[in-house]
Amino acid sequence: MALTKAQKLKSLKTKLNELEEVKLKEALAKYGEAYQDSNGAWQENAAWELADEEVSVLRAMIAEVKREIKTLENESLKKINNGRSDIQ
Repeated sequence: MALTKAQKLKSLKTKLNELEEVKLKEALAKYGEAYQDSNGAWQENAAWELADEEVSVLRAMIAEVKREIKTLENESLKKINNGRSDIQ
């Protein structure tokens, strides 16, 4: 079943919220813990490297979801604006 643009936009916003408010916060907490556990030798800490990679991946995912949302919102605005110019 194909989603409408409104449904997809709602789904993306829910996903964005989950990524930012849950997953990224958890990853940043792990990152901080791994950094503290390293006692300044974070460059040699595998747990810190994994946490750093997870944070980077989540930030990339968040950026992609934001791009998708912006694209859908822009398409909707163009459609609305085109409809208005047709009416006048």
